[in-house]
Amino acid sequence: MNKPRKYHFSALPARENSEKTLYEEREYGMTHLPFEVELRLCGAIRRGDREEMKKIADATLSQTISAGRLSDNELLQTKYWCVTVIATSIHYAILGGLDETDAYNLSDSYIRDIDTLKEPDACIDYLRAKAFELVDAVNSAKNRLSVSPAVRQALHYVHVHLHERITIKKLASAAGLSRDYFCELFLKETGLTPHGYVTKEKLKEAEKLLSEGLCAREVAYILSYSSQSHFTEVFKKHYGVTPTKYRQEQT
Repeated sequence: MNKPRKYHFSALPARENSEKTLYEEREYGMTHLPFEVELRLCGAIRRGDREEMKKIADATLSQTISAGRLSDNELLQTKYWCVTVIATSIHYAILGGLDETDAYNLSDSYIRDIDTLKEPDACIDYLRAKAFELVDAVNSAKNRLSVSPAVRQALHYVHVHLHERITIKKLASAAGLSRDYFCELFLKETGLTPHGYVTKEKLKEAEKLLSEGLCAREVAYILSYSSQSHFTEVFKKHYGVTPTKYRQEQT
């Protein structure tokens, strides 16, 4: 016995001539997801508006979700539709302030997960959950929009190259500014010196790595500190405990 469907996801019936699509839409009363709904969805993601996202999801999933014919297989039809929604949503998440690297990594992971699912309903449930996750990620990244494009480029450079040795010269180059002007602008817009910001981001990552069980030596190497002792000194100055002690407290 087939399991009852939680959601109603419909596609236009297959016909030999693909040019008959408009005829089929008129005949069966099915169209793609209304563009107005898509705009609301993208706007909610861009603003990081969780409440609006909930309204859209509830309203959309309570009725038949219609799409053009992407596949004659029901599961593949649903998966392909989910992938198109993910691809569109990720672009608006970037416009909302989410770092490009983070956004595209999320997109790749979402699509890989969708690929493993075995039921159409599971795909829709997953998409709904990740829509809220994406909205929350945009909210967390909103502060990036409050800085100039040049400083934003520097923040992106730090994010991507965090495991490397990051110098002010490299950051100024990424921002396309002279060293002195870059340092002045960065401090004005972020409240931190470039060195202070890099240190803060490296230590945040160090906390995560230590919590995952890596030792101080491994973390110092991954984050390109000159030595374990230097890493330990910086970590203790900011957190009041050594990396080893911190790791013990977390495990």
